[in-house]
Amino acid sequence: MRAVIAGMAAMAAAVAQPALAQDKLFDATDPATLTEAMKTAGFKAELKTNDKGEPYINSAANGSPFTIEFYGCEKAKACPSFQFYAWYKKDPLYTLALVNEWNAAKRFLKLRIDTDGDLAMSMDVTSVGKLTQANFADWVDWYQVMDSELDKFLTEKRAAAGKAAPAPAKK
Repeated sequence: MRAVIAGMAAMAAAVAQPALAQDKLFDATDPATLTEAMKTAGFKAELKTNDKGEPYINSAANGSPFTIEFYGCEKAKACPSFQFYAWYKKDPLYTLALVNEWNAAKRFLKLRIDTDGDLAMSMDVTSVGKLTQANFADWVDWYQVMDSELDKFLTEKRAAAGKAAPAPAKK
């Protein structure tokens, strides 16, 4: 019986290998290519440049805007890393204790209080080498899931603080 199960497992693995090999690889260091990968993953994506001429992508998840910022770019191409980023406007609820509580329990999406007192959220990804479309779609999904978890977390904290108003919208 064990031999039959082992044989079936080996056959399943052999069948799965070609499917894995067919996943499209792309150069995630190129902002234009990453923009297309966002669209392929089913998200709106608009490639723009900031005042310094640096590329970024405007997008949204769960009805809230976010950007993908690129770092270490050479001539707006070959960017070795990118960051999913969004923020909530300053609120007394946003304290270092709140940030530390979230960061101690969550692995990918991290919080900080920026210089304006706003609550900033970010998730960093290295883009060195190639990514598969499935791997990138998983990163976007992780961001979306963690964004939703953060909304729940803030709603619970707001309720515990006796604040009836919902959390301000992300900017």
